Amino acid sequence: MDTMDVVDAQVHLGRGMITATLEAMDALGITSVLIDEFWGGQLGQAHPTHIEPGYALGNGAWRAAWPTAEEASIVRPDRFSYLVRIDHRDPHLESVMRFVGSSPNARAFRLQPVWTLEDADAFAAGAYEHLLEIAREVALPLFVFIPGFVELLEPYARRYPELTFVIDHCGMGFPGIPPDRPQAEARAALDAGYFDQVLRLAELPNVALKWCHAQDRFGSAIYPYDDLRPILRRAIEAFGAQRLLWASDKSVIAGHTWSDLLHCVRDDPELSQEEREWILGGSARRILKWPPAPE
Repeated sequence: MDTMDVVDAQVHLGRGMITATLEAMDALGITSVLIDEFWGGQLGQAHPTHIEPGYALGNGAWRAAWPTAEEASIVRPDRFSYLVRIDHRDPHLESVMRFVGSSPNARAFRLQPVWTLEDADAFAAGAYEHLLEIAREVALPLFVFIPGFVELLEPYARRYPELTFVIDHCGMGFPGIPPDRPQAEARAALDAGYFDQVLRLAELPNVALKWCHAQDRFGSAIYPYDDLRPILRRAIEAFGAQRLLWASDKSVIAGHTWSDLLHCVRDDPELSQEEREWILGGSARRILKWPPAPE
């Protein structure tokens, strides 16, 4: 196997998973992973972004915690870094974001602004302006889980050209997010034709795309997912390989192994070696400002 620098731009890690994850990374030839710490959802909570570890604040906001990600990144900073989910309603938003930005192991923030229609309306109305002002000063990129609502990102991306926005999971709609979306809109966001909306954002140089969940979003069930290749090619033609980040999200996407999710890109005969190197690691290193691991 060639020694390509492979960075997985989203892996959910929880308690007790560091050693086993390292062993799997070594077996697969994955150099580094960006951790989005995830222990599971809070049953009975009023808001779906209440994901452990973390705690609810008095105003209903959720403040994430990342103990496993911090431990992994301290022990093996060459192999692990992490992002932090941010709730724009946090009453100490600036302090939290500046604290995250001060860590040498934190690489990005993650936003989830469309879990409910109320959230989506607030995002469209400019509710994230203050958060983005802080992010501009902290100078960390923003991963945005905005399935089927990518058009709402454009005004922010134009207003903050200094910030890098990474559209999560191909930007395509997810079933039930938000649960109260009108059926016609929900169907349109789930249709493969919605990808045209995503590709339009490529004209903004500060917007990148995370190539992740393509198997689910475009209905490709069997490795090596040949039917995804023309879709990936469209993304490369729009964004350029330098703005595409591969991620497995291997603990959430069902029915696909970590190896399959990696090798469908690594062994894609229609990609050049340079394209593979950018998508599988180079773009993440550049956007996250994460130096390559030592030889």
